Amino acid sequence: MKELDDDELQELLNNGLVPDSKTLSEEDKDDLLVYQNLFSALSTEPAEGLPMSFAANVRRKLQEQANRKSNLQFNLLALGIFAVGLALAYGLLTVMSPESGDMFLNAVVSFKWILLTLIAGFVGYLFIDQRLVKRSY
Repeated sequence: MKELDDDELQELLNNGLVPDSKTLSEEDKDDLLVYQNLFSALSTEPAEGLPMSFAANVRRKLQEQANRKSNLQFNLLALGIFAVGLALAYGLLTVMSPESGDMFLNAVVSFKWILLTLIAGFVGYLFIDQRLVKRSY
């Protein structure tokens, strides 16, 4: 006997054929039982549905995530603009007066640890902020 496909099994179920019929092979009986169990499970509804505010909660979390991402991009852009501004100031001072450029560079070098600490603190704050946001999701 040929193996029954899904459509034939569905037709047998619709006609009310029981799995212990003598016309079916063992594999077909098993398939028919699986189909019966599947459709009986699909006909039952879950005991509890989604809360009424589910869509609003999902939208709010997605919006918060998008805001955090744009805030991170903005903060990194501000950090880049600060670095470019320092380089541009040095370049312009060097073009106008090499002594002024050297004085500016010496001032930056003498306060390098303060600048690096501020930059590391800023980046660390962004990193920790993003980690806390991911953990809350």
